[in-house]
Amino acid sequence: MLDSRWKKIKINISIVLLFGIVTTLMTVTFIKLGTIVLNSDGSFHFSRLEELYDNFRSGNMTFIASHTFNNTGVGTFLFYPSILLYPWVILRLVFSPVTAFYVWYGLMLFITMCIAYYSMWLFDKDRIRAVLFGILYAVFPYHVHLGVVHTVVGEFLAYTFIPLFFVGLYYCLTNIEKWYLLGIGWVLILYSHIISAYITILCAVIISAIYMFIDPSSIKKVVINLSKNIVLVILLSSFILVPFITDFINAGINSPNSSAFGFLDTLQNIFGISLTNTADSNKSIGILALFTTMTGWYFVRGNEAKEKVVYGLGVFFLLCTSTVVPWQLFNNTVVGKILGVIQFPYRLNTYVGFFLMVTFSLIVSKFIHSIANKKTKMLVGTGIIVFFIISYYGSLTGLLVKVHTLQGNLLRNNVETAKVIPNDAIIRNSNYNNIFDYSILYGETDYYPKMAFDNLEDRNVSVEINPKINSILLHKVIMGNKGKIETPKATANRIEYSVKVNKKEKIDVPVLAYKRTKVMLNGRNVNYTVSPRGTVMVDGNKGNNKISVTYQPSKLLYVGIIVATITWLGLFVGLIFSGRKSVN
Repeated sequence: MLDSRWKKIKINISIVLLFGIVTTLMTVTFIKLGTIVLNSDGSFHFSRLEELYDNFRSGNMTFIASHTFNNTGVGTFLFYPSILLYPWVILRLVFSPVTAFYVWYGLMLFITMCIAYYSMWLFDKDRIRAVLFGILYAVFPYHVHLGVVHTVVGEFLAYTFIPLFFVGLYYCLTNIEKWYLLGIGWVLILYSHIISAYITILCAVIISAIYMFIDPSSIKKVVINLSKNIVLVILLSSFILVPFITDFINAGINSPNSSAFGFLDTLQNIFGISLTNTADSNKSIGILALFTTMTGWYFVRGNEAKEKVVYGLGVFFLLCTSTVVPWQLFNNTVVGKILGVIQFPYRLNTYVGFFLMVTFSLIVSKFIHSIANKKTKMLVGTGIIVFFIISYYGSLTGLLVKVHTLQGNLLRNNVETAKVIPNDAIIRNSNYNNIFDYSILYGETDYYPKMAFDNLEDRNVSVEINPKINSILLHKVIMGNKGKIETPKATANRIEYSVKVNKKEKIDVPVLAYKRTKVMLNGRNVNYTVSPRGTVMVDGNKGNNKISVTYQPSKLLYVGIIVATITWLGLFVGLIFSGRKSVN
């Protein structure tokens, strides 16, 4: 019994070491290059990281943006979960900025492989298949696109926990023990990216409803398992939910646009771009997934129903990423309101990758198992893994070419406060801090009060389109009918302006106002009003006015943190004891 257990431990350690080697091979090139090509959501997430890093060094939690995001006090950290960025923050303390990013990227690739491996092992108990799936899922082009091509960090993090979520759902539906994996997986997705959490919960509801419709006898057990997970989720995510309850609901806060579906493409174009196996495009699913789409039906036909369902879901989600689904007809409908949160149907490529790589791992593992000779089997398996690594770098050819050809795009110091950071900016350690001299390319005005917009449908921050937002980004203090650009002083969760006026009058400082915003004037707590541009406005005194704006979180937030911490500890202790019982 003990020998068998020790053998399993040694096998798992060997697999973890294999994943470590593969991850190192996948990241060492980027670390040596020491260059980031910054585009898309990159400036948004690097600004989030830098704010967390600055506050962490001073021993503070982060609620509003005071050092980054143009010192506007935007509530990005209230409404966009940041808890899983702290490993990156810690690496930032140890390494230079660019190296820290790539080490963190490698760490997440490694964790993704481990979670995918564990999830597949629970699903099929085939170790070869589990190893293959771990690597395949990590190198799927859309995942690589999220990680280093467009640095869509929130979605990249959420991708890591998708296998855990779906194997948890599978266990819930089939009444196998580990029902809690669904709740744990979903909470970790929620900690990463709220939109991904929304999509996965839609999937869980629809799949569960279909399952119970097909098998009515399962209704009771499924409802019980799902109910237990709902309680678990509430306990683990309470500190994420509190700010939405206290500050977001009915507060007139602008959330990322979901009024229309964007970046749609035809299935023909998706197939065409996937044939290139590039990670440059968010539409590409790569040649391996394309092969699986075309031939998977043949390989799953003699297998269990669950394999056929997985393949069918992969093809279904692929069709949903294209114009095969008439997305734009859903605009201004009930369906559109439910699905509009998705924003971009290409986001469903996460699920395309998950389901089709499950099927492809079945295809490859069958081939390896068919080899009788042990040495040949090992050689072929090694060759396949090497091919996956080569395929990974092949998908990154476009990015690696940019690193060498766009050196003229080295991001320079900026003195125009509201100037938007250019796309494809080259970042090195020497100019890393220049990122924060610019306005963010995408996401600068997310979670602004709606009243700050002159044109809510257009996120352009220019003075012509959105003059109120432009004035906020320029640090323009408004006194009466006059505006003057001032330089703020920033500390953790606090922005301070020193304003001198010749008479008593209202002073509107360019710091966004939320329900729990607190203001001090010359060292005394004072009431404030919300200005027409959604910022803090106080009654100023003649002479010098030191106006300090901060955010005071609800006590419920701290209660939520304590509840979540106790629940996590309880889970770990429970799992340890249950593991010991199973051994005995």
